[in-house]
Amino acid sequence: MAGTGDKGIFGFFGPAWLINYVMAGNSGGTKPGEGTYGDWAVCDPPVGFFWGGTWLLANKNGANKDAVGKFIDWVTLDASDTGLQYMWANGTLNGEGGTKDAVASAAVMAKSDGTLDFLGGQNMFDYFVPANDYANGKNLTQYDQTINDQWRDQVRQYTAGNKSREDAIKDFKSAITDNLDVTAD
Repeated sequence: MAGTGDKGIFGFFGPAWLINYVMAGNSGGTKPGEGTYGDWAVCDPPVGFFWGGTWLLANKNGANKDAVGKFIDWVTLDASDTGLQYMWANGTLNGEGGTKDAVASAAVMAKSDGTLDFLGGQNMFDYFVPANDYANGKNLTQYDQTINDQWRDQVRQYTAGNKSREDAIKDFKSAITDNLDVTAD
């Protein structure tokens, strides 16, 4: 991500949080011109994806139902400039200069400034708002976490040089077959 490897990197696929919480910190700089900071941009993906979500739960027997209800509304539905999602999207949750981030509300992102120096001044929300159309749970299964964990383990072993590509794929298929009682072909 910092551009220090033997070969240049064309790009990365990932969720919105990859930008601020992984790439920026690993770009080799903190301002444009340092490492690859400022050389990146967001583009439309060739295919969309959805992986889970964020949940907010409250105890139905709680003593402060009105306060809890107001808090849940502020976190999830309040699209005003004092709502959590607006402040999070605009980097003002803890005052000016905070991290701007994609939020659940497309309405909030559409009226927010997602411009980042890390992205060469690009407004990331111009791409994330239409990408929300891909977020649906049609392809979720009870097997997703197991499959993801097994895949990640094999990829890490391969990229660390601990096994060949062929062995990693073979071991992934074997783990899926053993753990889920399905054939992974």
